[in-house]
Amino acid sequence: MTRIRRLTDSCVVVETDRHSTLIDPGFHPFDHFDLEEVGDVDRVLITHEHADHVDPRFVRWLIDRRNDLTVFSNRRVAERLAREGIEVSGEPPDGVSFEEALHEPIPTGDQPPNLSLTVEGAFTHPGDSHRPTVTAPVLALPLLAPWTSTTAAVAFARRLRPRQVIPIHDFLLGPDGRDFIVGMAKRILARDGIELVPLGWGEGYTL
Repeated sequence: MTRIRRLTDSCVVVETDRHSTLIDPGFHPFDHFDLEEVGDVDRVLITHEHADHVDPRFVRWLIDRRNDLTVFSNRRVAERLAREGIEVSGEPPDGVSFEEALHEPIPTGDQPPNLSLTVEGAFTHPGDSHRPTVTAPVLALPLLAPWTSTTAAVAFARRLRPRQVIPIHDFLLGPDGRDFIVGMAKRILARDGIELVPLGWGEGYTL
């Protein structure tokens, strides 16, 4: 049994019989989500260093709730969190695989290292990249950001051909805009046999 819960923008929890894995604890939960609903997370994965994907306050809050929690990411994230006294492992944990996939260029010209993360062979979170070469049956799909467009997102999903996608990275959209973009992507991907599962913030489903 695998359950996927989308907490906020790109922050997702993957729950199995063995682990509860939280991916990308960015700043959004402090503004939009009741942290007590996170659940009993035992490990944290972080795709890259941008604040909407890692907020030291959120990571510290998770560690303070469970002192055996381990954080996993790349060197740049480790350097950032080391300044807050938080240790980060660069080795993927049990049941998780990492694929290095450079962040897409953003308007400032920055293009940091980024990890695409696959959890328990069921769910892949690409971070902020369209460069991953493999996916699990369920793919988190960034729909709109300064570094991407919905057109590019749909092309990325079509290339990897997961069975399902869930939307992430849509915080720039209001409710009407989100409904429009998600609905459009859902219709287009359905032509290729890819189901878009429209999870809103705080929603989840069981595979």
